[in-house]
This record gives sequence, C-alpha cells and structure tokens, in this order.
Amino acid sequence: MHEYYEGRICADLSFQPTPRTNLLIKNYNLVFKQKAGGFMMAANSVKDYSHSIFKDPFYLDFEFKFTNRHFHSFTVLVSDPEVRYFLDDDLETIVQLGTQHGTIDPSLDKPGLSGIIRIKHDPKFPILPILGEGSGRFKPRSKEVLLKNRSIRPVYICYCSKEAVDLFKGMVIHNEGEFKDKVDFDPPQLITTESGLTAYKFVANQDLPMKSLWNGYFRLERTNQLGVYRKTLPNPSPQSIKFDPVVNTYISENFVKL
Repeated sequence: MHEYYEGRICADLSFQPTPRTNLLIKNYNLVFKQKAGGFMMAANSVKDYSHSIFKDPFYLDFEFKFTNRHFHSFTVLVSDPEVRYFLDDDLETIVQLGTQHGTIDPSLDKPGLSGIIRIKHDPKFPILPILGEGSGRFKPRSKEVLLKNRSIRPVYICYCSKEAVDLFKGMVIHNEGEFKDKVDFDPPQLITTESGLTAYKFVANQDLPMKSLWNGYFRLERTNQLGVYRKTLPNPSPQSIKFDPVVNTYISENFVKL
C-alpha cells in the first residue's frame, strides 16, 4: 500500500518466490499468484493438513522489484542504489517499510532485485489451514506493507530571452483545485540558470505529499499595459524530483518557457 497511487495500491511492484520457496510451495501443495500490488497463496482444499508435521514452523521468501525507475524519487527509502530491503516477518498484520529494513547483505546483491519479503508459518499465525480439535473456521493470514510517499516542494523556473525579461515582470502563480489555499509562492527571483538562461524562479512555501494524480493545477499570470498573459504550469511529477541542499528538502523542479 502506497499513498502515492490512486486507490493506495502500489502498481510498480513485482514478486516471485525464491527457488527454495518454490520447492516448499510444491511440497505443501500451495498455489502462488501475483495480484495488483502484491501476491496471494492458496492451499489445496482437499488436502488434509491436520497432521502435526504441518504445525512445524517454516518460512517462505519472495523477491520483489520496484519496476518504476523513478520509484525512489517519490518514495521515502534509502537513496543508496546498492541498498536492498529485507523485510523479516514480525507476524503482524501491518508493517511500515522504511530505511530500517535496508541492508547491503552480499546475498541480496542480485541485478534488478529490490529486496526480500519473508512470510512465516507459525501455529499461532499459520499460513497452512491447520485445524485441530476445538478450532473454528480457518482464517487466512493477511499482511499489508505500507510505503510512505515523499513530500516535495514545487519550484518553477520560468525562462525567456534577456530582451523579453522586462515583459514578464509582475508575474504571480494562482492555484486551482486541491492546491487552492494550500500552497503559496514567494515573489519570483530573477536568476541566471547554470546553462545561462535568464529566468524567474518561483519557490513554494509549503511541501506537498507526492501523488500520481493531481486534482488541481498551478497557473502563471501577469497583467500590464500589454494585456493579460496566462500559462498553465506542469504539476509535480516523478521525473522532476531532486534533492536541493540549499533548502534541505526534495523539490519538484520544473523549467517553463515563457
């Protein structure tokens, strides 16, 4: 589950059992199936799991991959690309995946691998439908892993030629939809970018939790004797996110041609 996505279900993950786990799945007559944002396992309903051997604890490991190349931009995780994540089962229903689960264990150094999630079978928290005397209907185990979306600060660098810079004096940014009355910008600074562009730089005073879809937009406006100038600005996107050491936070940096 990830607050970045519409509906909270993380759409940029893939899972597969490790070879050892694949063998255990076959031995216990389980079925593994990926689903949106995760996976599920089912047991053979005609198999008798009442024997005491099925109460012996064991664990299953599943490799997962972040399939969106910008995943770390909008998710609060370790920025080091060498770090993998090992999520050991705490037998709880909900767990937050965070930096504390990061590891540089050489055994997880596999191309494309983002991490391992371990699911444990325990008589008190079973995966297998073990029903003994006095037991009621088996309740399947479920586990939610929560990922936190990154907060970012919108920044707009509106550039033009040196000859036209005076034409755009007095520009302001208006907010519509979900941004209205939630985000405001400092007066623009006239800057020269690293590539030599003359630009007006707008920096927001508030951070926003990053989302895949926005129900609002920013609009640039200027009114003077030459008339009214309006331009809809791009919303924050994963491609625009970077860490800015000057303000010590992540920003969504957007270049806009006037």
